[in-house]
Amino acid sequence: MRVFFRFIALSTAALALVAGGSGSVSAQQDAQAELQSWRVPGWSFTPGVSIGGQFDSNVGITGPDEFGKTASDGLMEIEPMGQLEFFSARTTFSSGYRGSLRRYFELNELDGLDHRMYGMLRHRLNRRVTLFFNESFQQEPTTDALELSGVPFRRVGSRYNLFSSGVEARLTRSLDLNTGYEMTFVDFLSEGISLSDGIVHGAHAELAHRFGERLSAGGEYGIRQANLNTGDREFTYQNAGGVLHYRTAERTTLDLSGGLTHVVDRGRNETRSGPYVKAALVHRAARATVGVQYMRNYVPSFTLSGSQRAHEARAYVDMPFSRNRFYLQESASFRRSDPFGVLEPALNSIRAQSTLGYAIQRWMRLEGHYSFSAQDNRLAGGRVIRHLAGIQLVISEPMRIQ
Repeated sequence: MRVFFRFIALSTAALALVAGGSGSVSAQQDAQAELQSWRVPGWSFTPGVSIGGQFDSNVGITGPDEFGKTASDGLMEIEPMGQLEFFSARTTFSSGYRGSLRRYFELNELDGLDHRMYGMLRHRLNRRVTLFFNESFQQEPTTDALELSGVPFRRVGSRYNLFSSGVEARLTRSLDLNTGYEMTFVDFLSEGISLSDGIVHGAHAELAHRFGERLSAGGEYGIRQANLNTGDREFTYQNAGGVLHYRTAERTTLDLSGGLTHVVDRGRNETRSGPYVKAALVHRAARATVGVQYMRNYVPSFTLSGSQRAHEARAYVDMPFSRNRFYLQESASFRRSDPFGVLEPALNSIRAQSTLGYAIQRWMRLEGHYSFSAQDNRLAGGRVIRHLAGIQLVISEPMRIQ
């Protein structure tokens, strides 16, 4: 109860900062979260800071005790942030950093500093060829903050890095070729756990024919090489199938792909094959983007099994604060992972995040946020539920670099 009243007091103090004209805040957001772009032409730098408080219903990321309760606490977060951008007719560049300094009211041993960084470059060489590069890094104190299928929710520190690059080319007036490379690296910072560090390399190519302004279809091929647990487990994944892209309206797109996946477990000399399917429907309005996605495939698993069949469904709403005085950012996802190893249970995971904000000024925003995560392995005591709720004040303003 004392923690609850301290949390309420901190939230009230954050509201007082709004009236006083200084302050800022942050919440736990998606793994790919970044500062939203103001898209200022030329070079610009956006510094920012946030301060706020939130309540954590399950700080240990564990199942309930014999009384059906979990350890909870309130915490204060301060997040410095910055973003460097460049926009021109042919080039888009963006890079940024967001730190998170956590201070718990009661459980001071959980205090810490986490980091998120990202970079993106997209350059159009000519009318037919575009190059792109993406890089993101995050250091998190718990695994429920990672967008990784099949990883159990635990209070285990982790480092996650994702790099991708590729070429988008228009070979003829009606033929497009897209190729790409991707590298994923995961490092868990605790010893003696049933999680495996690893690195995954992948390459993908898609060749599609355009049958008009709205419809294109073709084929795709992808290969991934997973090296897990310092080389003890090695897997090769190959996907081959068809793709279809259809623009149902001026601002709405539908992407479908499906085919066959073949998996080779080199350590056990085993193979598996099965169908895969991916679907995405996105509507981009003037002030909001709404989308739904679904995926079923064989994917690497950073657990003992090393590989799994994954099902994922996701929906989201994104209203950029640069275009709306009141804005909403909402996302929800469901994942089911079926490990190949018989000693590991299947995992059902749910994540939902919501941010409701109001732009007091162009450079100042007040936000309330809530996130929910739940995971069930269908064993006794194997259900983990966590709620995070708080209020935050965010200050950021782009500055043009001459």
